[in-house]
Amino acid sequence: GGRGWEGHGPDPYLEGAFAYLETIGIQSQGVVSVAKHLIAQEQEHFRFARTSKLEMGKIIDPEMFNTTSSLSSDIDDRAIHEIYLWPFAEAVRAGVSSVMCSYNKLNSSHTCQNSYLLNYLLKEELGFQGFVMSDWRALYAGLDAANAGLDMTDAW
Repeated sequence: GGRGWEGHGPDPYLEGAFAYLETIGIQSQGVVSVAKHLIAQEQEHFRFARTSKLEMGKIIDPEMFNTTSSLSSDIDDRAIHEIYLWPFAEAVRAGVSSVMCSYNKLNSSHTCQNSYLLNYLLKEELGFQGFVMSDWRALYAGLDAANAGLDMTDAW
């Protein structure tokens, strides 16, 4: 599995109910809530590419990471809407402040620079009014990501 273990189960309706209630609860305390990871990050192995074998001054085992390209989750529009997008739609309905894009690609385009995902599905179709942030090291091309709807990246 990917980041599914961070959720409440495989049922998109149940996950949407939790996303809605958690967003309301977190933000009622004056804290920014972040809905993540948009979208379809169902696998950890090869979830993101590494460009360097060095991290924090340590040599990383090259077998641990894919060094060429992130995994692409190829999903048709119906499945995106009926399964994967539903929890995010509920978080948006609850007024979530931020959404984090994921490491993987969606239909061969990195999620953090996927204009259809960020500008159309999230911001236009769902009416998301907050800011979109990248996951740690999920930015591959800054200008492409900004044009695609990414608002903030990590400091790395």
